[in-house]
Amino acid sequence: MEDRTAEPVSECPHLRELSLDPAPERPLDDPPYFRDLRAGCPVSEVGLGGGKTSWLATKYDDVKAILSDNRFSANPHTPGFPVRGLPGSDHPLVADSMIRQDPPLHTTLRRCVVKYFTPRAVENYRPQVEEIVDTHLDALAGETGPVDLVSQFALAIPTTVITRMLGIPIEDAPRFFDLTERQTTLSLPQEEMYRTVEEFRALGLEYAALKEADPADDLLSHMICEQYEAGGITRDQLAALITILIIGGHDTTAGMIGLSIFTLLRRPDQLALLRSGERTWEVAIEELLRVHSVARMGPRRAATEDITIGEHTFRKGEGVVASIWSANHDESKYERTTWEDFEIPVERPQHLAFSFGPHQCVGQNLARMELRVALPRIFARFPEMRLVDPEVTHLAYRDDRAFFSLKELNVTL
Repeated sequence: MEDRTAEPVSECPHLRELSLDPAPERPLDDPPYFRDLRAGCPVSEVGLGGGKTSWLATKYDDVKAILSDNRFSANPHTPGFPVRGLPGSDHPLVADSMIRQDPPLHTTLRRCVVKYFTPRAVENYRPQVEEIVDTHLDALAGETGPVDLVSQFALAIPTTVITRMLGIPIEDAPRFFDLTERQTTLSLPQEEMYRTVEEFRALGLEYAALKEADPADDLLSHMICEQYEAGGITRDQLAALITILIIGGHDTTAGMIGLSIFTLLRRPDQLALLRSGERTWEVAIEELLRVHSVARMGPRRAATEDITIGEHTFRKGEGVVASIWSANHDESKYERTTWEDFEIPVERPQHLAFSFGPHQCVGQNLARMELRVALPRIFARFPEMRLVDPEVTHLAYRDDRAFFSLKELNVTL
């Protein structure tokens, strides 16, 4: 579908350019037109620029069905895949990576890493995560003025965790921060994105060479021994897996830690429920994951045959953006759909924040565990924590990014 000029669909007059920009006065909510589409045109044709179009799925049930159906391909080389707006996604190193492959190769590549992120495997890291969080809380306690919790806590925690897990130098964090920033910037020119992919590949191979020369008891050494040296994956696939683990291991979790702290500081009534035990942190974190849905760009798929989802039939060769962000705010599924209405429910909500189906996030158990350690601990350690700007006259957030987050979160402790 991407390769033809759009004609407005008569029964769905919502053709417009795909935009992830929220309303300026409500930057933490989904774009208002998402709500219009969910109500009147849940599968809508959208422009991707340059005369390219795609379908946009906005309802929870439709998005979940698309993501669970292997007839929708995640590979950007599939005819109709909505590549435009995803610079670099068709680079060979990216297209051949785990997140862009379909079964059976996707299944093979996923098996290379999923065993390291099972609930049991992740639980073994809990003592280290607790120690990392407590160390950073001690450092915060030594500050005498306002602190930026994004740089000094939200980003620092998952970065320290993933570098320890992989066995790579935390001193290299500025290098992969820069590469991550570039590789997840949606408007980056294609040529620059390709250079970034190559730079990340080189960094991954640099780490692999270090581990081959001096293996240790860490995730990267185990992957090299058990997967690469055993012939299960190629060297480029190893480099791609390292890139995925670095980006996914720090960027999205950092965004969620910052957004979660901000939300609870803005809703002291909900924080009070957690402190009193009337609501649980486990449920609160799931609701925060749903409300913020930091992976806001997709996922994107292409139909490999005619497929009917709900009342819409996707034709072979048509692309679709299956919006997790919109699905997680579907009024037919959830009673509260805006950030200002945030309330912690009694029961754990179901959501798609980690995607669904075969491409569901490998690292979701680790992310949940980090949130369950970091959030209760920081609020227990600093019960008087307050926003420097309680009226939030200026909320600095990272736009034009694959993963949403705050740029800064200034508080007094």
